[in-house]
Amino acid sequence: MPVGWRWIEVNEICEMVCRGITPKYNTNSDETVLGQTCVRNNLVLLENGRLHSPKKVTEKWLQKYDLLINSTGVGSLGRTAQVWFEPTKLVVDSHVTIVRCNDKKHALYLGFWAFEHEKYIESLHTGSTGQTELPRDHVKAIRLVLPSDEALERFNKMSAPSVELIVANQEESKRLADLRDALLPKLMSGRIDVSKIGLTQLNSHLAKYFMFTMASLSIC
Repeated sequence: MPVGWRWIEVNEICEMVCRGITPKYNTNSDETVLGQTCVRNNLVLLENGRLHSPKKVTEKWLQKYDLLINSTGVGSLGRTAQVWFEPTKLVVDSHVTIVRCNDKKHALYLGFWAFEHEKYIESLHTGSTGQTELPRDHVKAIRLVLPSDEALERFNKMSAPSVELIVANQEESKRLADLRDALLPKLMSGRIDVSKIGLTQLNSHLAKYFMFTMASLSIC
């Protein structure tokens, strides 16, 4: 093992390992609770969240770089994602475990480690088929190799800009989808007249949009 690297347990570098809340759904609220369907492909999918009325704001409200682990049920248990953006009025339900590092310098490394070890995390479950659970004590006891401070600093300098770019691409993709959903019905119904737009001009815009979309997908 390189000098300065060492074995640790998750509990040694994390100040919080706990399940989320039991939500009270309310469509009139502006606060969102995320369930297991929101943790997919190592990304946090806000569009799958639901509005709810919280009893109170607690330390369980999500923070940037919190690691989320699906913790209930076969097929979902073990999936991981990390909050790479600044969350606002956001929490997870009790089927998701929140893992929060006590020092942000460890957060991205722990997140990427979890992405690569989902099968191992899944194997830590208890219970029978259909009733599997991931106890938080099992998460706390996970052992992994922690790099030296110098290696972590180099890793963070490389990875932080990448995750920021992924978040920017997600936001741009959402804006484009909203624009499509707003314009398409009007185009189909004829409420927007495009008869005077030249095909050459239209094809140029479509080509630029296609190239941008493909570049965004390749980065994500």
